[in-house]
Amino acid sequence: LYFSKYQQPEAVPILNYQDIGPKNKKILRILPLRDSLFILTESGVYRLAGDNTTNFQTSLFDSSTQLKSPDSAVVLNNQLIMFSSQGIASISDTGVQIISRPIENKLLPLVTSLYTNFVSKTFAVSYESDRAYLLFTITSVNDTVATICYRYNTFTNTWVSWDISKTCGVINSDQDKLYLGAGDTNYIEVERK
Repeated sequence: LYFSKYQQPEAVPILNYQDIGPKNKKILRILPLRDSLFILTESGVYRLAGDNTTNFQTSLFDSSTQLKSPDSAVVLNNQLIMFSSQGIASISDTGVQIISRPIENKLLPLVTSLYTNFVSKTFAVSYESDRAYLLFTITSVNDTVATICYRYNTFTNTWVSWDISKTCGVINSDQDKLYLGAGDTNYIEVERK
C-alpha cells in the first residue's frame, strides 16, 4: 500500500509504503471509515489506523471474510457492505456481521466456478438518503449484465429483489437521485423522485 506525502497527493516516494498481507495475494479494494482505512484483499480484511505516516498501524481485521466481487464493496452508514465468501457482510470498527442470511440460498451459488461473469457483472450502489444497499448481480450462467437487484434496508434489516437489467449505477449527490445504466439499451436511466 503506497501513500503520498502530506498535502501532496501526486507525490508518492518509493519508500512510502506498507506491506499488507501475504505477497502473493492482491489488494482488491480500499475503503475509508471514520477512523480507519479498510483494505480488502484476497486473503481477508486488514485495517490501517493512525493519523500520520509515523504512526500508521496495519493489522489483520478478519481472515475468514474474503471479498468476492470488488465492485460490490461500498460504504454505507459508516459501515462497509460487500459480497464476501460468507454472503453479504457488514464491516464496522467493531467487527464483521453477515446480513444476507434470508437470501443466502440465492447468493452463494453465484460464487461457484459455473458463474464466470459474476465478478465482472456484479456491482453495488450505496444510497445513504434511502438507507439502502443496492446489489446488482447475475442470475444465470449466461448473463452478460446484472439481471437482478437485491435491496437491503439498513433500518428494517430487510431484503427485497427487483428483476431489472443494469450495467452500472451511481448516486448524484447534488440531486440525491439514482442513475443506472440500462442493460438492454445505451441509455442512462434517472430515478423519478
